[in-house]
Amino acid sequence: MQDMFAYRECNRIEFSECTLERNIIVVSGRNGAGKTSLLNAAKLLFLGANSESMRRIRVGDSPLNPKQFMIGVPGRWYGVFPRDGRRDGMIARVALFWEESGAAYSAERSFTLTRQGNDYTEKLQITRNGRALSLSEEDADARLQTLLPNEVVPFFFFDGEQIQSLADADVGRESAEIERLLGLSFLNDIDRQLDVYVKERRRAGLPETVRHRITEMEGEQKSEEARAESARRLRIALEEEIADLETAKARAEEARKKLRSGLSEEERSKMGARIENLRRQREALASQIASKLPLEAPFLTNLGLVDQAFRTLDDQLKAGTAASLANRLHADLPPGVIALLAALEPTVALHPRQSTELIKGLGWLLTKIGVPADSFDHPIFASVAISLRQQLRDRFLTWHQSGQETLAAHADLLRQMRALNIQLRQAQRDLDDADVVSDEAKRRYEQLTNEIEMAEAEIRRRLQETVVHEQDESRAARNAAQLSDRIRAGYEEHADVLRENKAYVLSRSVRLALQTYRQERRAAIRASVEERLRAKVAVLLGPSRLIKSASLNENFVMTYQDEDGEDVARQSISAGMRQLVAMAMLWALKEEADRPLPVMIDTPLGRIDRENRNLLMNDYFPHAGNPLVLLPTNSEFGDQGFDQLSEHICKRYEIQNHDGRSASIVELSLQVAH
Repeated sequence: MQDMFAYRECNRIEFSECTLERNIIVVSGRNGAGKTSLLNAAKLLFLGANSESMRRIRVGDSPLNPKQFMIGVPGRWYGVFPRDGRRDGMIARVALFWEESGAAYSAERSFTLTRQGNDYTEKLQITRNGRALSLSEEDADARLQTLLPNEVVPFFFFDGEQIQSLADADVGRESAEIERLLGLSFLNDIDRQLDVYVKERRRAGLPETVRHRITEMEGEQKSEEARAESARRLRIALEEEIADLETAKARAEEARKKLRSGLSEEERSKMGARIENLRRQREALASQIASKLPLEAPFLTNLGLVDQAFRTLDDQLKAGTAASLANRLHADLPPGVIALLAALEPTVALHPRQSTELIKGLGWLLTKIGVPADSFDHPIFASVAISLRQQLRDRFLTWHQSGQETLAAHADLLRQMRALNIQLRQAQRDLDDADVVSDEAKRRYEQLTNEIEMAEAEIRRRLQETVVHEQDESRAARNAAQLSDRIRAGYEEHADVLRENKAYVLSRSVRLALQTYRQERRAAIRASVEERLRAKVAVLLGPSRLIKSASLNENFVMTYQDEDGEDVARQSISAGMRQLVAMAMLWALKEEADRPLPVMIDTPLGRIDRENRNLLMNDYFPHAGNPLVLLPTNSEFGDQGFDQLSEHICKRYEIQNHDGRSASIVELSLQVAH
């Protein structure tokens, strides 16, 4: 590679001298020298700048656009082109050379600066025996993907610490990529093409109106399936971001832990006891708030509506009986009495003044016995029993009379919770300040604490977004299934036509046979990978008492078993153990795929402890790839590590980068290096 990241001159790594016995190339360098840049350059060759995964430069960040990724963003990302000496026409390039079927090939991806360094162009060129193949950009990319498809690049070029997500996966997020790696995807492509043909033949003999209706439903079904797939991919991307954030958080927590200088046990115990006491108080108060506040909060935050509801209920009950009945009595009883008097024998005739007085007297009598005139009649209570109205009135009376006091009491509980949180944070800060001595360490401790809190907030936010995408995915999948049922019903109405459609019957039989073959081949490959995985787990996790074996389900998702054959909970597995499990899976997949490509691992030992480091050195690295390129820090292996690998190391390089801006890869003599 040349003029890429901090690398200026043409830098080469030679693979041709690697053998089965000496398969390892070590490219070491201090932190910040350019190891990750070397890994990214290799990935950039296969993926190009349009790859979203390439352009996600920091854990938790949204990806840069291609131009930002290449040119840089001030204060955030330097870009792919070197920082110094940029000029129009500068070409950043990375190339791979290999032999295939007796011919010498090369693939070079180059990026040229344009418009005074504010833009770029990208080009991919394939050569055969020194002559450039006349391929379009798409054809060149397709030719390169026959060597290594984009989806499987992470299986060959990866960060040792960041592959833990493969062990954490509880859904088949890698299943499509694994199928591509293991040569199963071509069957899926054929199946999709057959599916299109089968549907065309299936519709051919149907009446026009039916065919039109089914075509519309199939279009809707495809849209719903696309929605479900889009939601699934967004969910998976978020899950991967969450895994990256968890990794970054764990690193920050580990770095923060190292800053502690150590209080006396007595002092630490006292401060820890105070923190624990505050936590217990907070838990008790939280329980009290949770048991009371949620039930009354809707009413206490709307006391005006509570008062209005109480008055409505009170007015209704003051009538003493059903309002509609009271009003009918006052309206109908006096005239009825006068009519009855007139019907008596002999007739009791009342002159107008007497009739008026009788009506007034009956009204007064009704009011006296609890049936007032013009009783309040609210339609909402038409079907509510009197006893229930009384209960509602009593409940609203309580809120009406003591609402302000109850609201104040709840507010006081919330103030107490806030005060306890402040005290707890201060107590934790006091412990941290007492345990971290120097001012510089304190500043770094505070910075790491902020990073951890930000990571936790981002994790919570992404978890919420994940739930939304899960719901969208489920809803779209449900709609697609319903449409599928309706389409099936439409075809079943004309089953006789379908039975006579020979092209449809034959193509459907071919597709069913292909699907059966695919399932059998997939099951055989899964079983083979599972057998390899168990062998690798036995090697890499041999000393572990927690994980003794591993299994794969139909989606290539791993589960782990202890020595009794019981499943191991994922949350019980440490970060280092997850890295070992993921490496075991990658090792098994690489052997099954049998692709003659280099494997490159950045930070290969990651969070691995001493005992498991020896296993990686002795049992994994000598077989993980041919060639295997390891990118450790200059202190990651140590002399002992190089001694362990010495008989397998073909070449050693060192990245020299004294000012952080001009990196170069220098080959070391194996004798001098050793």
